[in-house]
Amino acid sequence: MNTLENILGKVDMERNYERLTRRERKIISLYYLEGYKDEEIATFYGITQQVINRLRRKGINKLKIF
Repeated sequence: MNTLENILGKVDMERNYERLTRRERKIISLYYLEGYKDEEIATFYGITQQVINRLRRKGINKLKIF
């Protein structure tokens, strides 16, 4: 049963990933997969670190909710 739960959880996560905006996807990828810090991502986008942090958290919450 645990394996089935893992599979279903992965499917839900993939569906939820599609609900993210392009920017949220990129920010999450840069932060979690590529290891960039909020300050570095903010410089890349030309916005503040606080905005990056907010967008990242918003995206993560979208992944959890649906």
